[in-house]
Amino acid sequence: MTLKPEVVHILQREKAVCEAAMQRLQEKTGLLENQFGWPTHKFVELFSAGKIGDDQAFFRWYALAEALREWQETRGYLQEMLSNVELVNV
Repeated sequence: MTLKPEVVHILQREKAVCEAAMQRLQEKTGLLENQFGWPTHKFVELFSAGKIGDDQAFFRWYALAEALREWQETRGYLQEMLSNVELVNV
């Protein structure tokens, strides 16, 4: 894929935004992991299967986990684009 340097810069900036958002979400999910004693992936498995209660914190945790997953997916797409880029000679 051939892109202008300005577009590559924008993609790199968006990747940095993704990483910052992921960091904040990981901090928030980390607090819940410590509180309840499960890693987030295990919590999502249990919550999705209906094996734990319906505490309000669980709904918040699930929303945080989904947001984190979406940001990770977006970062992956951006990384893929950036790894396949060729700069246009301007």
